[in-house]
Amino acid sequence: MVIHQLNVGPLEVCCYIVVDSASSETIVIDPGADAEVITAFIMERRLIPRLVVITHGHGDHIGANAALKKRFPDVQLCIHEEDQDMLPYPAKNLSILAAFFGGSTVRSPLADRILKDGDVVSIKGCDFEVIHTPGHTRGGICLFSKTREGELPPVLFSGDTLFKDGIGRTDFPGCSQERLVQAIRERLFVLNEKTVVYPGHGQSTTIAEEKRNNPFLR
Repeated sequence: MVIHQLNVGPLEVCCYIVVDSASSETIVIDPGADAEVITAFIMERRLIPRLVVITHGHGDHIGANAALKKRFPDVQLCIHEEDQDMLPYPAKNLSILAAFFGGSTVRSPLADRILKDGDVVSIKGCDFEVIHTPGHTRGGICLFSKTREGELPPVLFSGDTLFKDGIGRTDFPGCSQERLVQAIRERLFVLNEKTVVYPGHGQSTTIAEEKRNNPFLR
C-alpha cells in the first residue's frame, strides 16, 4: 500500500490517493476540490481508481466528486448512510456558506455505495474497516487498515474527526462535541498506539501522540 497526499482547495483538504502497487488499483479519499489535479495525478501514474470514499459530507471534502465520476464512470462513490443526503444539496453540505464569501456551491452525485459501521472497503491488497465516528457530522467515518504480516504500522484516515492536537469543529448543524469526543475515546483510542493518523487537514500524527498531547482529549 502506497499513500499519496494532495492538499486541495482553499481549505487545503488532505485528499489521499491510496494505491496497491502490485495492481495499481486505487482508492481516492476526500477529493475536496481541484479535480484536474487529482485526475492528472491518476492519469500520469496509470492508476486504476475503484473507489472514492468520503469521510463526511461537508462541501470542502466532496467538491471533486462530480468531475471524478464523469472522468471515471466505473468508480464507486461511497459515504456513510447518515451523510448521504448531504451530497447533492449545498444547504446540507454547507457549501452554500462558501458562496457567501466568493466560493462556489457543491452538488455531488449520489452515492453508489452506502456505508455502515463495520463495513469493509477494499481494493486488491488493501482492506479498510469503516469506523463510524459521529460528532463533526452525523455520518462521519474513519478508515482503519489493520496491518498485514510484515507491514507496520497500521494506518487510520480520520477525516475531520481527529487532527494533530485537535478535533473537528462542532459548531455546525448536526454536530456534537460530546458525541465526537466519545467516539474518539471509545473507537479510536482503543486502536494500536502506533497507528499513523492521516487527518482531513494538517499534519499526520499517531494515536499515541494524541492520547498524550491532544488538549481536547486529555
